[in-house]
Amino acid sequence: MARKNFHRELDRLVEEVVSLGREVESRIAMMVDAMEHWDADAAGRIVGSDAILKARGAEITEECMILQARQAPVARDLRLIYTVQAITNNHLVRAGTLCEHICGAVVETADVARDSDLEAILRDMSLGARSLFREGLDIFEQRDIGRAQYLQAADDKVDLLYSEAMNLIVNPKQGEGGSPEWRIRTALVVHYLERIADHGVDIGGRTVFLVTGDHMETAMRQYRERRFEDSGE
Repeated sequence: MARKNFHRELDRLVEEVVSLGREVESRIAMMVDAMEHWDADAAGRIVGSDAILKARGAEITEECMILQARQAPVARDLRLIYTVQAITNNHLVRAGTLCEHICGAVVETADVARDSDLEAILRDMSLGARSLFREGLDIFEQRDIGRAQYLQAADDKVDLLYSEAMNLIVNPKQGEGGSPEWRIRTALVVHYLERIADHGVDIGGRTVFLVTGDHMETAMRQYRERRFEDSGE
């Protein structure tokens, strides 16, 4: 009975992590909408919300510590607790913080001159980052590690947009480029968007470790080899 109760508590803990992740995902979606027209009012709704996410993250961490103190987790259960803590603090809460930083930049530069070409790249980056974060969270919720192998390719596209954006920031077209203040802030925004995308990839990688006990590269190679053998090719 004690072990059944323990696993029910673990299941509830995972539900809390997914719920927190969906809340962060919702805020990222609001951030994307705010960036669409560099809308200070829309972005302002996110500013100040970071404290709520950190508080929820701290609660989940405390629950993990209590479970470890009260129980004697076996290897798989210990991996789950470790993964929950890592995803919560290293990825979900931090992605929420980055989202708030980006919205803060939108609020503070809403009335300055901007570069339309750079804005377009930022919008594409924000959509890519949102998609990767959502995909990583879906992989964790569903334990679908087969989908994790596609995360890096999607992240490469975000990295390419990162390079294009930084090139425009450093080498603006003559007579364009927006105000120096805006270029400085967008350099940070570009970095934050790239990190949100990375958090999505890392959540997928953490899930691979949770399911297999191996790190992303090893597990994906083994997964592909099994698929190849099963197909009889």
